[in-house]
Amino acid sequence: MNFKNNKRQNTVISFLNFNYISLQQIFDFRMKKILIYGLQRSGTNYLETLLKKKFKIKILNCKKERNNPLHKHFRLYNNKDLIPEKSFYNSLYFEDFNEFKKALNTIEKVDGFIIITKDPYSWLVSYNEWANKCNWTRGSFHYIEEYNYFYNKWMEFSREDNNVLFIRYIDLINSPNESINKIAKKINLKKKFIFINKKLIVKKVAQSSKFDQKRLTYYQRKKYLKKFNAIEIDEINKLLDEKLLDFLGYSKEYIN
Repeated sequence: MNFKNNKRQNTVISFLNFNYISLQQIFDFRMKKILIYGLQRSGTNYLETLLKKKFKIKILNCKKERNNPLHKHFRLYNNKDLIPEKSFYNSLYFEDFNEFKKALNTIEKVDGFIIITKDPYSWLVSYNEWANKCNWTRGSFHYIEEYNYFYNKWMEFSREDNNVLFIRYIDLINSPNESINKIAKKINLKKKFIFINKKLIVKKVAQSSKFDQKRLTYYQRKKYLKKFNAIEIDEINKLLDEKLLDFLGYSKEYIN
């Protein structure tokens, strides 16, 4: 009797496990597959958090292999001498976006590539601080040169594929829901729903608690510019790619 009961229980458990896995596969199949890219200190983590809270998506980026094209900070540009840290070094070159997609080596179809940017000035302040914190060996190049190369490559790719989309960090912190809804509409992301008192309610994205008024003001009033003197600003402006800057929706800044 015990043997029969155990056998019956095992059969039921196996059936439930099979159906759970099957349901998971169905839901996973329906979820949009997304890749997020951006240089460090551009807001990739914040973007991922907002997207996961509101939409049924699967983020395909890998976490550990920093020289893997699936990594969110992967250096895809051709000038490898600009790679600031050895763990990101790679010898991969891409003539076009199709070559890049092949290098991803994923069996899952990618529905959208979301590229997040910060304006070059606030980004440079954060990037310098991050480089110092991580003890990066400082090369002979200016970090703005890497900014140009990284986002220029993605700009090129966006002209080859409509699923390569750009979003600005400042827009995310000013109006997170509106900003990600624009992205979602372009790649047809499905919203998450929750049931409360038998009513269907669409999840809202809450403003991150770390963006208190002081932090928001820092970006909105461009207080990061105080970190530079006139000579440094002039050097940055000479290096910045104006066509890229215009494409990303930024403009050169000046201080008195």
